[in-house]
Amino acid sequence: MNRTINRHFFTVILSAWMILLLTGCGKEDKALTQYKENMMTFCDQIKAQDTAINGIDATSDTAVTELLDNLDQLNAEFTSLAEMEVPSEFSSVETLADEAGEYMNEAVSMYRDVFTAENLDQESLDIANENYSRAMKRIQYIGDILMGQIPDGDDVNVTYEDESAEYEQESESTVG
Repeated sequence: MNRTINRHFFTVILSAWMILLLTGCGKEDKALTQYKENMMTFCDQIKAQDTAINGIDATSDTAVTELLDNLDQLNAEFTSLAEMEVPSEFSSVETLADEAGEYMNEAVSMYRDVFTAENLDQESLDIANENYSRAMKRIQYIGDILMGQIPDGDDVNVTYEDESAEYEQESESTVG
């Protein structure tokens, strides 16, 4: 599990630096500046959790407790991400942040159940890992969007505002 978490954290940290590059240029308004600061804090906290999780001695008696404590902290950071005020320039990431928070919350809850049970429930662990992956994938999508790129993946459906408005106009003209 640590390898999966580590790979995903690297993606988050890389995305964070790209966000900084994107928002570091040009004149910024107050909301954009606050969002940038919030995203920097989020990324710093995620990096700290990555370091803490990877520093856990898996053979120690406290390994499970340490892992669960760090996952709880990670979940708190994702909850903060979901609650961030998103500037209008990046309104498309708001839903992704909410989904990331929901998936991470579910993953951490399931990890807690799996790692505190007497016997390992592989199916529940797989579902927890899938929820974790979905949360991290949304973070990757957010990074892509903030860098001006279109997220890539089979599960991605991109709708452009212009196309949506054009479709609505066509629908209204054919209804009447």
